[in-house]
Amino acid sequence: MVRIKSIFLFTICMCIIGCGFIRRVPEPDIEPKKEAKISSPDSPNQKTMASKSSNSNTRESRIARKDRPSLQIDPLPDGWTVDRHPVAKWGMSLPTVMSNVLDSAQSVEYWEEIIDLPSGYKLPLKRSKVFFQIITRLTIENVELHFMNINHIYSSTNHEPSHYIMDKIIRTIELKPTGFPQLTSSDVVKYKFLMTYGTPKEYKEGFHHYQSDKTVLKVRELDKSHVQIQMNSLELDAKLLVAIDDMYSEEGIEYQKKLLLRAIDF
Repeated sequence: MVRIKSIFLFTICMCIIGCGFIRRVPEPDIEPKKEAKISSPDSPNQKTMASKSSNSNTRESRIARKDRPSLQIDPLPDGWTVDRHPVAKWGMSLPTVMSNVLDSAQSVEYWEEIIDLPSGYKLPLKRSKVFFQIITRLTIENVELHFMNINHIYSSTNHEPSHYIMDKIIRTIELKPTGFPQLTSSDVVKYKFLMTYGTPKEYKEGFHHYQSDKTVLKVRELDKSHVQIQMNSLELDAKLLVAIDDMYSEEGIEYQKKLLLRAIDF
C-alpha cells in the first residue's frame, strides 16, 4: 500500500516538473476582416458620377453642334438687288426706279396687255418695262423691270408714269469664258440659288420654284452658259385681282352705274 502511494506521488511530481518546461506558443493576433462596402446602384455616389457623366456628354454635344457648320438660308429678295443692295422694290414707281439707275437705262416701253375676264369683258391693262444691261468680269446680265398701272383700271385719267408700279423682273445671265475651271449654268443654279435659298417649293417646266410671303422666284438653265430668273410680287398680283373685282364684277358694275347716274339730273 505504501509502495503504491509512493509511485502515485512520484508520478504527480514528474508531471509538475514537465509542465514547467512546456513552452507556450503565443496565439497569433487575428484581426476581424473588414467587409468591403458595395454601393447599391441607387447610392448617392453613383448618382453623382452618372450626373457628372451626363452633364459632360451634354456639354460635349452642345460644343459639337456649335462647331458644326449650318447652312444659312437667305430670304427671297423683295425686288431687284445688286450686290445684295435693294435697287428697285416691289410697288416702286417708274420715275423712282429710273432715278436710281438712270445711267444704264434705255428708253421706257409702253403697251397694253389684254386680259380676258371670266365675265366676258376684256381688260386693257396698261404695262411698261425698262431694260438694263450689266457687264461684269464674269457675266453679261440683261435685266427687264416690268411695271403695271392698276390705277388706270379705276380711271382712264390715271395714265402718268407715276401710276406705273414695279411688279415683275426678268433676268438673263450669260457666263463669259473663264478658262479653267469653266463656270456653267448648273454651277450658278446650284451655288447661287439652291444653296442660298434652300430646297425649292417645286420643280415644274424646267424651273425651280421658290415662294415667300411677298415674292415668287423661278430659275432655270437655258443652256450651259445662260440662266434665266423670273420674279413677281404676290402683293401686287392680289391688288390687281381686287381692282378687277371692284370694277368688273356684277357688284362693281352696279356700283359704277350708280356713280354715273349721280351726274344725271332730271
